[in-house]
Amino acid sequence: MLPRRRPLWLLVLAVMLIFGFYQEKAKIQLNHYVQVLQENPGVASMSPELRQKWWNVNPQPKRIHYYIMQGTWNGFHSMSLNQLKSLKWGLSILILIVFFALDGLFLKTTGHIDRWPWLVVMYGLAGLIMAAFIALVPGKSGYGVAHEFLAFLQSPLPSLFIVLVPSLIERMQATG
Repeated sequence: MLPRRRPLWLLVLAVMLIFGFYQEKAKIQLNHYVQVLQENPGVASMSPELRQKWWNVNPQPKRIHYYIMQGTWNGFHSMSLNQLKSLKWGLSILILIVFFALDGLFLKTTGHIDRWPWLVVMYGLAGLIMAAFIALVPGKSGYGVAHEFLAFLQSPLPSLFIVLVPSLIERMQATG
């Protein structure tokens, strides 16, 4: 299933996990900052310097799963709410492209590059499901489902499924 003689796939997997952690942290920081600005419209209209001072005085801590976010990234202070929302979507698309490339590299380093069409199908179906939920289910419910599918794509799971599931089925058929 996974080649022991060519462990380069372990490096790719490690890069996926590390990149996944930091991209998620960046998105959480960005989403939190946008949420605080939406809840405090006066802050959103402040100059970058005043907004940074306000944030330093009112740090808006937020518990996210296993850590407490205390501050924010200074670059956010100079951006408007619309720019931040555009950054959020642009960042999501860029991260998705990076993960697609990492998934492809994982398939190549494990010797399963011939299964890349399944990767395209998986990304395509997940994209259709995300678009459907965002379009057809208004509010947080639709966004929540779409977010879970996006989180799946922004992890090593697609390429692990593509490598492991067919390999396990082949093994079961050979022994059965």
